[in-house]
Amino acid sequence: MTIAAAMRLGVRCRVLDKDPNAPAALYTSAFKEGDARDFETVVTFANGCDALTIDSEHVSAEALSALEAKGLFTVPQGNILTIIQNKCRQKEFFEKQQIPTAPFKTYKNKEDLLSHLWDLPFIQKKATAGYDGSGVQLIQCEEDLKEVFDGESLVEKKISIAKEIAVIVVTDRRGNFVHYDPVEMVFDAKKNILRYQLCPADIGAKLAKEAQRLAVHVAKKLGVVGLLAVEMFLTTDGELLVNELAPRPHNSGHHTIEGAATSQYENLLRVLLDLPLGNAATTTPTLMLNLLGPQLGHEKEFENLIAKSLAIPHASLHWYGKKDMRPFRKLGHITLCGDKASLLSTYNNLLGL
Repeated sequence: MTIAAAMRLGVRCRVLDKDPNAPAALYTSAFKEGDARDFETVVTFANGCDALTIDSEHVSAEALSALEAKGLFTVPQGNILTIIQNKCRQKEFFEKQQIPTAPFKTYKNKEDLLSHLWDLPFIQKKATAGYDGSGVQLIQCEEDLKEVFDGESLVEKKISIAKEIAVIVVTDRRGNFVHYDPVEMVFDAKKNILRYQLCPADIGAKLAKEAQRLAVHVAKKLGVVGLLAVEMFLTTDGELLVNELAPRPHNSGHHTIEGAATSQYENLLRVLLDLPLGNAATTTPTLMLNLLGPQLGHEKEFENLIAKSLAIPHASLHWYGKKDMRPFRKLGHITLCGDKASLLSTYNNLLGL
């Protein structure tokens, strides 16, 4: 999706991915197979690039810092990726900067956690390697303690959540910024993966402005140049708590292709190209539905869902072209545009609910 935006601006992209069948490989004549976590691979790949960006946190932050030292512009910056790559460091950053977040503790390993146990129930998150709901679990009772993750992890107090929202902030090289409207994210209760999201979030104008203010505050404290998605919890007491950060194009911004004056992808490119930032205003309410890999035996239902979406006015299908269609993998998304009051009704009809 970043490459699609780049093509409209006449920009050529080269891509590094460890998967030779990576979807982006189809859209560039300069594809290189390699592991972005490897220092030398990233440094060699960047030779001849005018700017460098990522679409996953699983990249060598040391390589980005080394390339910056040589004068290459990277988004995000290596020191920022170092903080965000590790959930424990993220939370420690929040604490140091007095950014509101859920109470937490960090642990070196399973033994450390069980020796200094937090009151039950709690949420445990792996410090690294978590993605799309994996690496996160609810520990409710003593029996669940048998299943705690080993290795470095973060434990959060279980809080009462009314809604989960996200705000994307884009900052250019001179400190100018734009922010998108908050989106409301609805997750699969079992897999903890995004099912659908609504924009604008149904939280009222006052809370929406507060969420945007908080997201900008986080971006400034972090000192990031580029794109930052700030995920938040809205508690049942009406408090906003920052949950996690993503310094890259984010699932919570897919809808901006159809639903904003300038998409998150184009604004990222404008930062990379040192162009003025585009208007981030919402142009139409949207509901973005993740197309998650079907469970075995439900493939036909999944195909029917896609076919039905193509018959809906003002619906846009984005198919990612991933070769592996395992259950619950993000394979694409559908963006519904239109009247805010009818979006959920259209969604329910689409899924036969």
